[in-house]
Amino acid sequence: MPDNLVLIGFSGTGKSAVARSLSARLGWPLVDTDQAIVERFGKSIATVFRDDGEAVFRAAEREIVAKACAGRRQVISLGGGASVDLRSRALIKQGNFVVRLDASPETMLRRMRSSPGAEERPMLAGEEPLARIRRLLAERGEAYAIADIVVDTEGRTVEQVATAVIEALEQRGNWRQGNRERRCE
Repeated sequence: MPDNLVLIGFSGTGKSAVARSLSARLGWPLVDTDQAIVERFGKSIATVFRDDGEAVFRAAEREIVAKACAGRRQVISLGGGASVDLRSRALIKQGNFVVRLDASPETMLRRMRSSPGAEERPMLAGEEPLARIRRLLAERGEAYAIADIVVDTEGRTVEQVATAVIEALEQRGNWRQGNRERRCE
């Protein structure tokens, strides 16, 4: 059985929403690293980037990822760039079931623009955000390649994506959903 279920992927792929669904369905606590950063600094991620800089953000993210990955039987939703850090990447992969959520760059952009706090997202600032998304996806290819599986979220509901993840987890071995024990061979 994996220690944790870890969701990775670019912004706008649905990690936070799918993680909430998985947490409820599995009966496992949810750790959202972006939310943990907001709570630590008492301000939005965009404000942390602007006021403190990306280096401070990434250092805090690395600490939060390490703490989360040290836990057991949790659903962990990582920020889009968390797996780029080599130390974090090693911890993410160690004993955890890693799921990459994916969608087209156009869908990611549309979702980011329609999400709460869209006006603050660093990814949307400046010109040509779609080109920036494509470039970052290419740069993060190796970081996202650590996933045990990739689940496409394009045109699927949160529940459909969560079901696909649970089915993949079932194929991995023993796990507990709520109070029911399941054994999968």
